[in-house]
Amino acid sequence: MKRTTFSEHQRHIGIIGHSISHTMSPAMHTSAFKKLNLDYNYGVMDVSPDMLPNLISALRTLNFRGANVTIPYKEKVIHLVDEVSEEAKIINAVNTIVNNNGRLIGYNTDAHGIYISLAYYAEEIKNNHVVIFGAGGAARAAVYAVAKFFAPKRIMIVNRTLENASAIAKEFGPKFKLTKFFATNDHEVTIREINVAALLINTTSVGMKPLININPLPQDAVIQKDQIVLDIVYNPIETTLLKFAHHAGARTVSGIEMLLGQGAKAFELFTHHDFPMHTAREVVLKELMHVKGSNT
Repeated sequence: MKRTTFSEHQRHIGIIGHSISHTMSPAMHTSAFKKLNLDYNYGVMDVSPDMLPNLISALRTLNFRGANVTIPYKEKVIHLVDEVSEEAKIINAVNTIVNNNGRLIGYNTDAHGIYISLAYYAEEIKNNHVVIFGAGGAARAAVYAVAKFFAPKRIMIVNRTLENASAIAKEFGPKFKLTKFFATNDHEVTIREINVAALLINTTSVGMKPLININPLPQDAVIQKDQIVLDIVYNPIETTLLKFAHHAGARTVSGIEMLLGQGAKAFELFTHHDFPMHTAREVVLKELMHVKGSNT
């Protein structure tokens, strides 16, 4: 585990994951603490799976306010906290843990990130068709958020392993009666669904550094003008999918919006203060541009 040094009087928050040197969370939250003059410290807790239970236990006793949780532990920590929010139960993933006087409460703020990213297009998504690529934790958060907040007519989950996508469709169907859920790994069906969708969402890691020259769509897919395309990947800032969509005349939404949206909700749970969105956005963009410049 990487050691993070905290001052004696600060309240501590960190991000728990493994191989997460790329994370933007420390820069984002630290800029927010400074902007509001809050006495918090944000560290990176890169732990191996066998150390995870001990680390979660330590959150109760140390001067921690809580932690963010990322890959690969969002599902594993569910069984290590004392209470789980209704959203996190449904999504089956926790990405934020709040220490409430020694009692650990797990939340999922990824759904809020999806909502913030797409709220501007709410009327266009309602009663329309949506295609979501992927069947992992991020896909579950996206399915939940889109169904709950935007009530589309239809959600098609596209994934190479059909069983995983079908399980999500079957699980969420009874929870959201206004939306029909389907799953596929078939090429022709995917192409047909892309053609009629109002919204496309990539929840996979396809297109993330270093594999930046690929996108999750089938090679012969055509994005329609005025479709909405959200890619939750935020590094690079404009993924190959978003470049492809922009060139086709679609409206594109960067993964930065998802990052900031989920971070804002977590920040408010930790501090009970409004998140300084503009300040955090500037810092994240600056950090990502710096990373891009150092890699060219």
